[in-house]
Amino acid sequence: MTEEMKGSRMGKVRVVLIGFGGMGRQYAQMLRDNEVEGMVLSGVCCRNTKGQGVLQKEFPGVSVYSSVEDTLAHQEEFDAAVIVTPHTSHVEIGKAMVRAGKHILVDKPAGVDAQSVSELIDEAERNQVSFGMIFNVRMNPAFQKAKELLQAGVLGRVTRTVWMCNTWYRTPAYHHSAPWRSSWNGECGGLLMNQLQHYLDVWQWLFGMPEEVLAVVDYGKYNDFAVDDSADLLFFYPGDFRGTMISASGENPGINRLDIWGTKGRLSIEDTERIILDENVMSTEEFAQVNQEIYGRLEHRQREISVEKNSRAYQQWFKNYADHLIKGTPLYADGNEGLKSVELANGAYLSAWSGSRQKFPVDRGVYQAWLKRQQEKELQEKGLQARD
Repeated sequence: MTEEMKGSRMGKVRVVLIGFGGMGRQYAQMLRDNEVEGMVLSGVCCRNTKGQGVLQKEFPGVSVYSSVEDTLAHQEEFDAAVIVTPHTSHVEIGKAMVRAGKHILVDKPAGVDAQSVSELIDEAERNQVSFGMIFNVRMNPAFQKAKELLQAGVLGRVTRTVWMCNTWYRTPAYHHSAPWRSSWNGECGGLLMNQLQHYLDVWQWLFGMPEEVLAVVDYGKYNDFAVDDSADLLFFYPGDFRGTMISASGENPGINRLDIWGTKGRLSIEDTERIILDENVMSTEEFAQVNQEIYGRLEHRQREISVEKNSRAYQQWFKNYADHLIKGTPLYADGNEGLKSVELANGAYLSAWSGSRQKFPVDRGVYQAWLKRQQEKELQEKGLQARD
């Protein structure tokens, strides 16, 4: 526990929210209603006057700041900042906070490129403050059970994984809901940098970071924009393990199914809540040694594993962060975990742009150069459309 935390009021972590959009408002209500043990809402940074009016009316006793600079001018009022702003601002705001000695909890993604996220991690370490990520999807009981089974070796040696997830159909109403959305200049990407970040995190949480990626990415396949809305990713691991992730934001009805094959059977997760375990009576390796029939069949038994739904994932995640600062409890996900999902997205983009496999970690200078080209191209195309 830091000296700063010892002095926080009522033994609770005083947090300020940077951002009062969709998720920012949800977090503010959760904290206002005392749903997170060990944490209290001290203030909210909101730039627009309409949001400020809502805060003053619905959040009595909570300070309202008009900018990050205004927030830092009152830094004695809070211990940690929860950053819930557009993606491209996460690193810049994060650096400002950690340089002021403030802990940070950042909504996904950690940033838009691996280089800048690494810089934020270094800055937090240099200033001896905590850098946590919000990856609440890890709290899903189905994914937690999958991790438990994998760690217990229930599937034996894992050989293949296929995740089909295209359940986030989005129309222009969504893409036009904010000027920064779904653009290279405003969001530095589309599907991979937005909707898929949580699942890229779950992927590496379950299976670890791959050695390489080969990606086929479509840009504006379903929408009138320059960023990605469809992706097929092939991840390569040491040995014979391969993983495929297929996703899109313009297809309906969608499906969410994760299948994991190993030498002892298959584990399937349907719609993030139904778990089916299909176990071989013996491993494929053992059966190959004892079977004498040309078309010998390895018997398997299927059973469903029941898990209870979790409606308090956000509350549990925020409590973990409070416990980390007050008691030293390990974080569910720190900045290094946030770096991994950004690295996966960067690698996929670079593979698609170059038409080749990309090794991890990616060449960060090369990635930033490619990204800049996409941003310049997008601006040129918008300029032409405006003149037309």
